[in-house]
Amino acid sequence: MLPASTDTIAASGGAGVRAGGSVIVYLSVSLRSRLRERAAATGRSHTQLVFDALNATHMRLDGLLGAFPAQPGLADGIFLAQRSGRRLHREDRVQVSIRPHPANLAVIDELAARHTTGNRSALIATALDEFLPAGIPAPLKGVTP
Repeated sequence: MLPASTDTIAASGGAGVRAGGSVIVYLSVSLRSRLRERAAATGRSHTQLVFDALNATHMRLDGLLGAFPAQPGLADGIFLAQRSGRRLHREDRVQVSIRPHPANLAVIDELAARHTTGNRSALIATALDEFLPAGIPAPLKGVTP
């Protein structure tokens, strides 16, 4: 079971447990803008929004990610054949820092291992892209519909 986005350090019974250090993920420039806009409008941190996005999409990640390239296993001479691991992107990527509790980072890593051969950035970018659709303004802080 995945922890709720509000189930972070203190709420999970880990009183006194320090959060982990910063984790860098790479997002497209436009997705980072959407993330910043939602954070500013809702008062939620980037980390909380990543948790929200993963909570909202984790059951659909296989469909959202499509076929993620598997790690090769064939030998290439004396070395194990490997691709560069770089994916082609339509847009420049930028670093975004999140600060998940180590237990929450373990959940992210498990999802990344299951769906993206360990690529946290691809996992998080896909979840955020689905969760923060382009062209839909975020609700304003403190304003209820």
